[in-house]
Amino acid sequence: MVTMKFVHFLENYSSDGSIKDYKFQFETLSESSVPTIYVDFEQVTTFDIDLATFIVKDYYRFEPCLRRAIQSVHMKHHTPLQSQQIQSEEYSVAFYNTGPHYKLRDLKTHLIGKLTSVCATVTRTSEVRPELLFGSFRCTDCNYIFNDVEQQFKYTEPVKCPTTNCQNTNRWMLIPERSKFVDWQKVRVQENANEIPSGSMPRSMDIILRQAAVEKAKAGDRCIFTGMLIVVPDVSALRLPGAAVTAVRDFSKVTGVPSQPGQGVTGLTELGVRDLTYKMVFLAQTVQGAVDKSAVNIRQDMDSEESVSQFSEQEKKDIFMMKSDRNLYKNLVASFAPAIYGHEDVKRGILLMLFGGVHKVTPEGINLRGDINVCLVGDPSVAKSQFLKYVSGIIPRSVYTSGKASSAAGLTASVVRDSETGEFNFEAGALLLADNGIACIDE
Repeated sequence: MVTMKFVHFLENYSSDGSIKDYKFQFETLSESSVPTIYVDFEQVTTFDIDLATFIVKDYYRFEPCLRRAIQSVHMKHHTPLQSQQIQSEEYSVAFYNTGPHYKLRDLKTHLIGKLTSVCATVTRTSEVRPELLFGSFRCTDCNYIFNDVEQQFKYTEPVKCPTTNCQNTNRWMLIPERSKFVDWQKVRVQENANEIPSGSMPRSMDIILRQAAVEKAKAGDRCIFTGMLIVVPDVSALRLPGAAVTAVRDFSKVTGVPSQPGQGVTGLTELGVRDLTYKMVFLAQTVQGAVDKSAVNIRQDMDSEESVSQFSEQEKKDIFMMKSDRNLYKNLVASFAPAIYGHEDVKRGILLMLFGGVHKVTPEGINLRGDINVCLVGDPSVAKSQFLKYVSGIIPRSVYTSGKASSAAGLTASVVRDSETGEFNFEAGALLLADNGIACIDE
């Protein structure tokens, strides 16, 4: 029923009553390397409230139905020969505008499997790797090929060989050329600075990105991730320092015969008696930049068309009116940090720093950066920290940190060992997180 409802929505929804909104996406879907349909969830809610309720409450269950709906709609517009090629492709759906965003601290077990959105700051990203989605296995005893084995967030083999005379349960060989792989990336996120309660440490969580969502977030970005919360075994908590987790099979206590490989799993070696713990991971299908509408990006990390498009028509008219004002510089200084009385010269210096200088390139090809650094020195209680907090509040890409609470390595970058893979990765500090922005270092 959910598949039929979603097919009906994709084929018939029209915001203006004449043009189908998702027709163009299906026409260009074959040209995309990652076939993904982006769906505005507010449109789903207005079109069919029952369908939207089903998707939100049980997204983990109905997500394969939504992918099959996209595949069936795409096959209707192609010949039978092209439809055979479409059946082998792996489609995905990406929702956005799903409603209120959850804080990282509010993600609890009651949200597992539901369609949710979370807003957080990216602190670390991994490299893009292939992930096995559906595996094809060959039985090493009778050469029977078992196709399309779905991977349940771990390496999953067939339970038993279906051949009559073969009783194989664990001797399988993966066939990579028949298996389906997708791009996979793990992102480490942290609570936003303005959401951390006083006296608390910031919470962190791993977010898994697949297919079209990979390489959409970089360290320091404040993003909105839309997807679902899942539970996976926390293998890193079971590992001993310097020891790998391996499985052993032992039937000697039951049969009295020395154990042989391939007779069933009894436990994990080198662990002793330990409980298997679990952790929550967020599986995201959509990544969007979370920029406050009241803040405007004034740095040169976007082209001119994107920088103009972030203003409304009324704001553009106000900017052109301000352009003809002779007292523009004086008015900007007066409107900067209005809660702080006086300090006009300090405000002028910080305002010029926000606009930045001119980047130049010498004839020899040497880049001369036009960024301006400002150092505030003064007696206590003259609003030095208030200036820093005001600047970090009006700039989208800014980090406020204290020099006493962080070392030199913490300000630049630190080497962190991954608890699962054991690899060493760079974790960005305050200066890298504020790249193309403002780093406010207090004392």
